[in-house]
Amino acid sequence: MPSFPPRPCDPARRASAAFALLGVCAAFAATGCGPGRDERPSIVLISIDSLRADHLGCYGYPKPTSPTIDAVAAEGLRFETAVSTTSWTLPSHAAMFTGLFDSAHGLVENGLALAPSHVTLAELLADSGYQTAGFFGGPYLHPTYGLHQGFEHYQSCMTQLPDDLTGEAVRESSKQSLAASHRDVTSPRTVAEVRKWIEQADDRPFFAFVHLWDVHYDYLAHPGILELFDPDYQGSLDASAFLLNPAIKPDMDPRDLQHVIALYDNEIRFTDDHVKDLLALFEWKAEKENLIVVITADHGDEFFEHGRKGHQQTLYDEVVKVPLVARWPAKFGNPRVVKEQARLIDLMPTLATAAGAKAPEFVQGRDLFGPLSRGDALAKEPALLELSVLPYDLRVLRTESLKTGEGSVGGGEKKRFGFRLDRDPRETTPLAADDPELARGIEALHGLVQSSRALNDRLGADPERATVDPKLEAWLDQLGYTGGK
Repeated sequence: MPSFPPRPCDPARRASAAFALLGVCAAFAATGCGPGRDERPSIVLISIDSLRADHLGCYGYPKPTSPTIDAVAAEGLRFETAVSTTSWTLPSHAAMFTGLFDSAHGLVENGLALAPSHVTLAELLADSGYQTAGFFGGPYLHPTYGLHQGFEHYQSCMTQLPDDLTGEAVRESSKQSLAASHRDVTSPRTVAEVRKWIEQADDRPFFAFVHLWDVHYDYLAHPGILELFDPDYQGSLDASAFLLNPAIKPDMDPRDLQHVIALYDNEIRFTDDHVKDLLALFEWKAEKENLIVVITADHGDEFFEHGRKGHQQTLYDEVVKVPLVARWPAKFGNPRVVKEQARLIDLMPTLATAAGAKAPEFVQGRDLFGPLSRGDALAKEPALLELSVLPYDLRVLRTESLKTGEGSVGGGEKKRFGFRLDRDPRETTPLAADDPELARGIEALHGLVQSSRALNDRLGADPERATVDPKLEAWLDQLGYTGGK
């Protein structure tokens, strides 16, 4: 598929960004850098779909899922607690790119596209003179949903359906064989597309965003890798049609569930091996000392910890707590574990500031690198978690020690709930209904939701209704995307 053209930017905002760029250039000239020499870092942001933090070695997992990611963490920063804004792909990436909670950027339901008036990280960096490129392996990163704003080069790495295959033909095929759903393998294609782009990139600093899909269910067995995690399995269960597979259920045989989790782990290792190839390409193009590498995820997956599988159904930590590791040798020479809670919304202002660009004042995230480079602790900031896809209507406020929320499932009665994460990290013992901490948490939750909605109103940035072309709709049908997960 050819690259997609960048979405046009608001002229007034573009002019404002141009003045900002002049300021950036003047600042770098004042540092004594020679004419034409640009000392700003190149930046790589890798988002691995459906990756839980607690299945990586650097987060204490005992199995060999992530040697490459572990090495990045060992050389730089590992954020012990990093949280998404939700438990599905579209809004979490919008939060990553805009620095806004979901109710502020507006992508809270299926079928919506990011408003063009939003300012994205890619736009900020492109306006500051960076070359920008994005590569995506899953459908909710498609330009249809507006997340391509600011990318000069935006490349699909999904398998493409034959041109003569109609949507009806795909739907009929899917009815006959649910096992075909979610079975795309995109990491090798992503590495190939990045290689093609990097070979023709110029000498300006670059911002490259890479979305890796393969950890997302279905979990496919990779020969030579699965054996690392479950060499003795004698059963017949696989993870085909994961969501609808009747054999994958809460009361399934524990040994079969162990195998499903091993399949998930083997997908992580398969992806991690391709992360190694990607980093080699980026380090070939940019000096490692001044190359920022950030690796994170949009959400995790559940394996019946709270009775459900997959994602986009709850806001428990297994689906909202994501990995976040970063390496920037020029700035962070010694490895460090960051204890304070970080959020996906912090990535936009962090990377913009590192590049010498200024994030808008209204952004809800904060710069992480500045305080850490000075040896300071991060200020404690709450995270707002939201899930508004029918039949779910949930909102949660998460701090480092407390999680309080309210909402309903399936149109039922709205209920309040809470957990003391410092004493109950697995969220198994809810707070009593009359617990004063629950009341205080709910009050703070209401305040943050109201301020986020007010910010959306002030920005006038309501999402657009996404127009899905027939080919993408057919592809979504083939993957089983009836609910947008």
